[in-house]
Amino acid sequence: MLRQIKALSAQTLIYGLGHVLARSVTFLLLPLYTNLFTPADYGVLSLAYAFMGFMIVVLHYGMDAALMKRYIQAEGLDRAGYFSTAWVSLLITGIGFALLVALFREELAGPLLGRGNGRLMVYLAVILVLDVMWSLPQLALRSENRPLAYLGFSLLNVTLSLGLNLIFVLQLRLGVEGALLSNVIASGAVFLLSLPIALRRLNLKEISKDRWRKLMRFGLPFLPAGIFAMLMELADRYILKLLTDVHTVGLYSAGYKLGTLMLLVVMGFNLAWHPFFLKQGDQPGSPRLFARIGSYVLASLGLLWVLMLVWVPHLLRLQLGPVSFYGPDFWQSAAIVPWIALGYLGHAAFLLQLPGVFLREQPKLVALARGAGAGTNVGLNLLLIPAYGPLGAAWATCFSFLLMAVLFWLLTRRIYPIPYEWGRLARIAGSLGLAAALYRFTDASLWRDLGLSLLYPAGLLLSGFLTTDERSFLRRRFSRASRD
Repeated sequence: MLRQIKALSAQTLIYGLGHVLARSVTFLLLPLYTNLFTPADYGVLSLAYAFMGFMIVVLHYGMDAALMKRYIQAEGLDRAGYFSTAWVSLLITGIGFALLVALFREELAGPLLGRGNGRLMVYLAVILVLDVMWSLPQLALRSENRPLAYLGFSLLNVTLSLGLNLIFVLQLRLGVEGALLSNVIASGAVFLLSLPIALRRLNLKEISKDRWRKLMRFGLPFLPAGIFAMLMELADRYILKLLTDVHTVGLYSAGYKLGTLMLLVVMGFNLAWHPFFLKQGDQPGSPRLFARIGSYVLASLGLLWVLMLVWVPHLLRLQLGPVSFYGPDFWQSAAIVPWIALGYLGHAAFLLQLPGVFLREQPKLVALARGAGAGTNVGLNLLLIPAYGPLGAAWATCFSFLLMAVLFWLLTRRIYPIPYEWGRLARIAGSLGLAAALYRFTDASLWRDLGLSLLYPAGLLLSGFLTTDERSFLRRRFSRASRD
């Protein structure tokens, strides 16, 4: 078990770094956006990204999840056939989508971004098609356990996006249009450079209706699941726009973006988690292994949550030369960060339960759980936003993710029971609750924040989170490290 967990940890570290690099550009650009844009301008950009997040799921229509499963389990021409079938299918639907957006750009811009933003809709369509197409070579690299190549493309995407934003937004002052134009060029460059990877795996002669039907049979139930997932993550922005204004959307989105630091780590783990449990399969001891991994992952994410709770308010006010990390107009958004991050910790608990769905081929359970979460999220947003504004939206997001994880456990334990280590999970929850209570009911100071940062890991150790074997292993590692 230790050997397998170490292998997953190594893969997670590399894939996680790649995912963090790919998504870190949005965080690195926050000082630029929050100091140059008004909350209303940032609200428009946030709505644009929300639309892209929703449509990237629709344009994949479950093909990515199905290809991952079939590609790992196939070999030779069969593997090339599945890849080619998926690639051509996504290309055809992507081009059709881009043409429709171009034709009806003004009609779509009104409800989605605001009137007069038709050109921005065209940018979004181009970005989406390019991102869908270069995601398949990335998926192939993951399936073939080539994390360094995956990391290289992520680094390229970040470098291009940052550089182009500095030119178009900072120097040329093109505003929201400059930010999206940067994405168009960066996505186009990565698509072109990843194209040889796709071409080496394409074999058009192996495209078949039978393979397409197999991909769709497994993948299509992930489409409603993906739509529900995007509703959970993005509906709050549009409900805020409906019930308040774009200025409020901008403030909320700025805080939400920092909350997704948790999501970066969670999805970095998930990139390695999928290939790992698919290859592990139904081997003896797999459920126990998955349970142990769950304890380690949630304990680690708990530490990250405490650090975010304590230090995000300091980060927002951090001086970067003449400006702060966040512009002063956005400082009040810090209040929603812990709630968003806690919601994504619940999302990690949901992802840890995916082995049963894939190994027993029951994707409809994902749709059921995500549907319940999405419905709860929308309902709570409509209920809480009028009374509590952005904070109500954050509460709705947090509760819906936690509810989804619990419901998913109730559904999947029937088809693939995993013996979770409930004692350890209770210690994690107790340590998190204690840290949150002390943060809420004690006076703010640097010493308090430093103490709380150490309290969580100390609480786990003192409560007996580690087993005797784990403590012995850590003592041996520390002793070896001190000798070296």
